[in-house]
Amino acid sequence: MLIAMPYKILVDKNVKGRISSTIESTKAGKSCSILCSKNLHSVAKQAINEISSSFDVELIDPISSEKNYIKNIADRSKTDFFVGIGGGKTIDIAKYAAHASEKPWVAFPTILSHDGVVSSRAVLEDNGSKISVDAREPVAIIADLSIIKKSDYKYLSAGLGDLISNFSAVEDWKIADKAGKEKYHEIIGRLSLISAEAVTAHIPEIRKKDYHGLEILFWSLVSAGFAMNLYGSSRPCSGSEHNISHALDHKDSTSLHGQQVALATIISTYLQKGDWQKIRNLLVQASLPITAKDLGIEKNKIIEALVDARNIRKRYTILNKLNLTKTSAEKVLKKVKVI
Repeated sequence: MLIAMPYKILVDKNVKGRISSTIESTKAGKSCSILCSKNLHSVAKQAINEISSSFDVELIDPISSEKNYIKNIADRSKTDFFVGIGGGKTIDIAKYAAHASEKPWVAFPTILSHDGVVSSRAVLEDNGSKISVDAREPVAIIADLSIIKKSDYKYLSAGLGDLISNFSAVEDWKIADKAGKEKYHEIIGRLSLISAEAVTAHIPEIRKKDYHGLEILFWSLVSAGFAMNLYGSSRPCSGSEHNISHALDHKDSTSLHGQQVALATIISTYLQKGDWQKIRNLLVQASLPITAKDLGIEKNKIIEALVDARNIRKRYTILNKLNLTKTSAEKVLKKVKVI
């Protein structure tokens, strides 16, 4: 297995004056396409100006995460590398454009809402449905904590939620191992769990947007991404809770990914016979939704999502051991107070 990792990671309270030199050290090239939505141009002005002073720059406002749209960007791009400036959607667009064009890319996250900053997977749209596709790891990650500090806390809490979901994801991996479906890797599994344990030990600092708390969140998300890259799939950080979330996406949920998987972790942990109340308490501490109503999801839709989740993808989880009906799913959701 060939595993690619970022050459450089720059994370600090202020990265001014070090952006271009960090990118140059990767030898990515002399010209780049910066993917950054127009509403973030003022936030990322310093980064855009600094990169523009050292490289030939094409500034692109990505208007869609549709797979064919991004493929078109990749096909027509004449630049040497891509830079993704923004949140999860823009980062995924940049990593897939890089993958499709076989060019390097640089991640410049402005929020910390999920573990996709470094992972080699991207969530895109394909004919109206969300899909997970192969992508490419960044050659560099640049995180300006002063910019991230200004983001709405709901994005930070979503990042927390995505990491908390590692608890049930790893347990599902162990369940698959016991069922003879897949081998569990202790080192990679521990890396995923350490990422979750680190943020749950620092929830108050992250809520206050303390710089140390933000750095813990950043490195935890990066470490979770490393776990997925090392294994070659999202298995270390994605189990039944992600299946439930994907099923909710099919019900037209508009909630943040991290919010959905965190709520689903309560359900998955209960089904795994784990301490679901502990998970629920962590979500309360992090100001994450703990009921379907909190997420704006109708009762019938979350019941249907829980029933449908086992067939979302071919990955053995606790859901494969259970044949939940609408009646039994409703009982589970009531038991854990999600409905």
